[in-house]
Amino acid sequence: MTDTKVPLAPLQVLQQFRVVFRAAQQHSAGIEKQLGIPGAQAWVLAELREAGALKAGELAARMSIKPATLSNMLLRLEELGYVQRERNARDQRVVEVMLTEAGRQLMAQADFAPRGWLPEALSRLGPSQLQALSEGLCALLDGMGVEDRAAASAPLPFTE
Repeated sequence: MTDTKVPLAPLQVLQQFRVVFRAAQQHSAGIEKQLGIPGAQAWVLAELREAGALKAGELAARMSIKPATLSNMLLRLEELGYVQRERNARDQRVVEVMLTEAGRQLMAQADFAPRGWLPEALSRLGPSQLQALSEGLCALLDGMGVEDRAAASAPLPFTE
């Protein structure tokens, strides 16, 4: 018996990418409509709701983003009154981030995945699926000639 799978055409895979990114854009727009803040900022609040007060560096690591990127988001969330930053009493070099009462109330309305929709979907893939996806994406980046992988630590543009 021969394998009857029809090989995928590159444009079919491109269409799958479009579906994934469009769905992620729509999800992020839904979060922004529901909460009034972008999806990446909502993810910050969700992490703080789940973990309690965190050091800024720990929060950036949990979200796999650069500390400078997180700092910009925290500034905006502070302006909105959803988070507060405080220096640690024992070590003044350490900044801890926590939800304010307004932040807790906002997150009580949230009905979305705590770590963002796309990261949650990826976490539901099995190890072999995740490995295959990673290898395929690495091959795609290599084929595109992308050497600078700095974007790996930045939120997707439609979630900022």
